Amino acid sequence: MTIETTVLNFKLSNTYEEYETYMMAPEQQAMFNEMGVKIFFLGKSLDDPTSATVMFQGPKNVLYDIFINPQTKPIVEASGHIYEGTKITRWVC
Repeated sequence: MTIETTVLNFKLSNTYEEYETYMMAPEQQAMFNEMGVKIFFLGKSLDDPTSATVMFQGPKNVLYDIFINPQTKPIVEASGHIYEGTKITRWVC
């Protein structure tokens, strides 16, 4: 199985601390585990506290397919992640 690293760069509608708390909550982690995905890195910009980056690792296309599905927009935005303008890059080795 190819492991893909998916990097999302985006703006926040809340504080980074609120976003981090949401993403690290047990129910979110359980959902990621079910998908075979883990958070590799979660951070905010030193220059702009409303900008964040999250890096996930998991099976190829899993996160990308979920993220580009318009039905997941309300779920994504519940964390404080602003869906519009998100830059997605994907990496494999």
